[in-house]
This record gives sequence, structure tokens and C-alpha cells, in this order.
Amino acid sequence: MGDSSPQPYVTVSTPSSLKPDIPPSNPSHETPLLTLEWNALQLEVTVQNPQTNAPEQKKILETMSGVARPGELLVVMGPSGAGKSSLLDCISGRNNAINGRVTVNGSPWTKQLKRFAAYVMQEDLFHSTLTVKEHLALQARLRMGGSFSREQYMGRVDTLLEEFGLAKSKDTLIGGWMQRGISGGERKRLALATELLTNPSVLFADEPTSGLDSFMAKSVVQQLRRLAVVEERTVVATIHQPSSEVFALFDRLELLADGATIYQGKASDVVKYFADCGYECPTFMNPADYVMEKIVVVDADTDAAGVERVRALKEAWKTQRSNVIQVVNPQDVNGSIPSGNGVWTDSSNAEALAFEDSRASVWGQIHVLATRNAMRLLRDKTALRLQSVQTLVTTLLVGIIFFQLTLDQQGVSNFSGAFFYMVTEQVYGASMPAIMSVPMELPIVYREYDIGLYSVASWYAAKNLCELPQQVVLPVISLLPLYFLVGIGHDFSMYIQMQLVMILLHSACVAFGYCISCVCRRIDIAPLAGNIVLMPLLLLGGLFIDPSDVPAVLRWVQYITPFRYGYYGLMRVFWRRVDEISCDDVAAGATCAARTGLQVLANKGIFNRSVASDLWMLLALSVGFRVIGYIALAVNVGKRK
Repeated sequence: MGDSSPQPYVTVSTPSSLKPDIPPSNPSHETPLLTLEWNALQLEVTVQNPQTNAPEQKKILETMSGVARPGELLVVMGPSGAGKSSLLDCISGRNNAINGRVTVNGSPWTKQLKRFAAYVMQEDLFHSTLTVKEHLALQARLRMGGSFSREQYMGRVDTLLEEFGLAKSKDTLIGGWMQRGISGGERKRLALATELLTNPSVLFADEPTSGLDSFMAKSVVQQLRRLAVVEERTVVATIHQPSSEVFALFDRLELLADGATIYQGKASDVVKYFADCGYECPTFMNPADYVMEKIVVVDADTDAAGVERVRALKEAWKTQRSNVIQVVNPQDVNGSIPSGNGVWTDSSNAEALAFEDSRASVWGQIHVLATRNAMRLLRDKTALRLQSVQTLVTTLLVGIIFFQLTLDQQGVSNFSGAFFYMVTEQVYGASMPAIMSVPMELPIVYREYDIGLYSVASWYAAKNLCELPQQVVLPVISLLPLYFLVGIGHDFSMYIQMQLVMILLHSACVAFGYCISCVCRRIDIAPLAGNIVLMPLLLLGGLFIDPSDVPAVLRWVQYITPFRYGYYGLMRVFWRRVDEISCDDVAAGATCAARTGLQVLANKGIFNRSVASDLWMLLALSVGFRVIGYIALAVNVGKRK
């Protein structure tokens, strides 16, 4: 096409925002310039045939080669299922089950080199009750707190807030599907800013414009191009179908179809390439729409022409690619050459290498995660109110039903029922929220664990430590009114002992909830599994059946049920202080079953143990359930790697 010929699309000038007044994050190449190259990349996975149920190999990527350079925005386009995200995972090192070679400046893509890369996921995951600045500050402490001062990492946060246009909304809650917060475009820019905290040389972005309108999509791509062109980073992004204005921002383009490359080269040359292949883009049509139209096959069984067209485009590219993709000479990349062990020897990159050891220590991780969890819980006022109201309403209901019980023969049964109901309310009230909480947090935990921000042990310890105060307050709210409404009150020491039983019972049930949720991990399955497991624990809790009458195969369950130790603990605390029980309500000629509290305990078969034994068993269950939950979670997370 000559200069005088009409252009088949509308020309859009480079946005002025690519030359901002704000100094760039990487003004003097504090991080090395990295060129990413992949050769003969292939990816196959084993899938199950839906008709025969037999395993078979499915090719996801077939013999791909390409290059991504500093100072250029490379965008991977293609229809759904073309392999865009799979390619991004392979060249970023997230998926190592590949055939082929991925190199950085000619050296293998090692674990050390991956520290200079960042990956922005398609789905934005944030804690909705944190503000924009709080999120970045906490992320900075996790990513940089190991070797950078607070002044340094907070300065980095402030710089990124300005660069990504988030300064005006820095004190706004991020929000989520149940809470209003920042806009979709701001969420995408916040995701980018989060990954730029450690000043990476290479940035991967998977569908950064998904779910955004054209204006917001353009603003996000402008930021990506600024990072590539102004700050000379290597930026690779996948975008499904951009507008013409967004397409004009691309430097290089890679088109995929059925796991194969259709085109890679300058984005501005793709129209000419397709014209040379016999597909002339109509005047004023968005070139992205046109090329996507030519490589999409809706139904391979009915669109034979489309299948043939894509096959022809694949073959055409195979004959062209050797002339388009050039092998990178590591010596040409500004002297930033890795040594044999993958570490740069150039002293100008010393600050960048500091990020290798900049992650927070174990105690630092626990402190940051506990702080974040506390902020999240305290900000979630709806959940706090619901839990408090639920506890108070249940307490008042029990207090009204068992109001001012009398110490007679009927009262023996009534007090026993009241104690067991108090225990049951604690078990379900404590375990169910815990069962739900872990699966809700796991998506963020998985993501942050995968990039090495913290260990499973750090997150689990922080969660348990942070929620300990709640495990004290709620049992107090529950027991204190009941102590007087039911007529339990004797003296302060009895209340303290009962409160200890309730607190340890609550803690053990929270631990039980953690255990179930860490084993199941799915929010739709964990509550069901919890209810199934709680049923035998409830039946063998000491009220409904004598343990000696339980079948031998199930008798062991009584020793791991918190119902048993909570119920027995309350019974022992109360009845050991009752010196006299009235027999006035006994019918004439009938026997008085118990005249003292000790006789009640003897009749129940729980006379020979102390309250301390119940407290120790509740503590053991609290620790044991937590340990089992941690092991299950650590194993499951390890399997994902």
C-alpha cells in the first residue's frame, strides 16, 4: 500500500497521556532490559473423552515461536479457546509442562529471573473493605518490607497512585459485588499498580480490558503502552477484541487460532499481511474486528469454509515466520546479560537485585496478614452486626424458654436441656461462619501464595491469631445474659468457670470449621460436609444416649465431639455446687432421683472426672482440628503447584 492509497481504518494519534508530567517509575533503567524469546513451544494436556471416558492427548499450543522486546507493547489476540492464556502462562513460567525453549536475554527462564516479572490476572481479586491506598500499602509491606524502609515503600505506593490515576480514589473502599467501591477501570489500574510495586522488567497481563467499556479499556491499554514505551519494560498482554482506538495503541501483534500462530509482527502491518493472503480489509472497518472475523470458526462441523480458511492462514504464516521473527542476540540488550546462574553482574542493576530478598520475613508476613484481616473484619460491619444480633436473639430465646428454672426434680431435666442447648448454639454459631470464611478467602490466598508473597503457614497463623478476640467476645455475649435469665447464678467463680468452658468450646468449634473448610475448600460443599459431620457429633454429645449403649464401631466418636466436653463441663461446674434439690414435685410413692448435685452427676455417669479434664480436652480439640486443617490446606495447595 502506498502513502496515497486510502487507509482501510481510521488513524488514531498516539495519546498524549503517554508523555505524562509524572516521572516514570523506571527513569534510569533501575531494572534490567529483558528480551523474552520462545522457540518451538508446544503444550499438550491429557483430557477425558466424554463419550468413551478414555484419556486422550489434546494439543493446546503447536510449535510456537516469538519474541517480546523492551519498549514495545506486544498483544496476543485470538478467539476464545485459541490458546492466548495458555501461551501467556507458558512464556511467563507459570506452566512448565511444555516442550520447547523460553529464554530471557538468551538465558533460561529461571526462578531468579522470574523475580523480575509480574503477572496481572484476568480476574481482579481484592479485599472489598480495604481502601485503594491501604491495599497497596499492605502489598508493599509483603513484597518490599524485607529490605526497604517504610519511607521507601510508601514512597513507591504514592508514586504508583499518581502514575495510574488513583490518587483521587486512594481513600475509597475497593468494594465488591455486595459493596459499592471504585470503578471497573480503576480496579484494573489498581491490579496493574499492585504488580508494579517491585518495579518488574517484564509484565504479563491476561485480558486486562475484559468487562470494561471502550473508554475504560482504552485507559488501561494506555497505561500498558506507557509502561512499555516510556519506561522501556517488556509488556505482553492478551486482549480478546479491541476497539479501533485501542488497536492503534499496539506496537506488536500476535494472532492465534486453534493453538497456532496466524501472524506475529507489527500491529500496523497486519492489514497488509492479510491483504497479501487474499483478505482485503474494508475501508473504515476496525482491523481487529476484520482479522478476528477471518480466524473465528463458530462450528467446525458446519463451517467447512472457515476451517479451510484458518488452515490456509496457518500454512501461510509457517512460510513467513522465518523472515519476521529474528533471533535475539543477548549482547544487544544494553549490557544486561545474566551470568551462568541467572544473576546480573552489572552493578547498575544492584537496586533491582535487592528485590530478590525484599519479601517480608515470616513474622513480618504474619503481622501484615493479621493486620489486613483485622481491618477487613472490623470494616465488615454487616457481618459483625449479624453475628452479634444472632447471638443476642438466640440467647434471649433460650433465656425466655428456660427462664428462672427451679432446683427440683423437674428442674434437673430442665437444667440439663438448657446446658445442652447452650452448647449446641455455640457449636453451630461458631463452626458455620468458620466453615464459610476459609473458602471465601482462598482465591486471594492461592494467588498471593503462587507469586511467593507468603507461606500457607503464615496465612493460617495470622488468621487464627487475628480472630482470637472474637472467639472470646461472642461467648461472653452469649453466656452473661443466660447466667441470670436461666437462674444459674451462684457466685462469680462459677461464672468464670462456665465462661472458660464456653470460650474454649467456641474456639474448638471455630477450629472444627477451619478443619472442614480446609479439607473441602469449596464454598458449596463445605457447609454440607460440616452438617453431615456435626450430626453424629451431636447425637453422641452426652444427652441423647448413654455412651455404653452406642455400637462399638461408633463409640470412639464421643471422644472427638466438642458437644460432649462442653456439655459435661457446664454440668460439672453447676451441679458440684448444688447441695440440695427439692423433691416436693415428686408424685406420692415415687422415688426422688437425686437430692444433691453430685447425685445428678452420678446418675449421668460423669461424676468421676473434673472440670479441668473437659477444659483440657476442648483445648486439645481446638489445637488438633487446627493442625488437621493446616495439613489438609498445605497438601492441597502443594498439589496445585
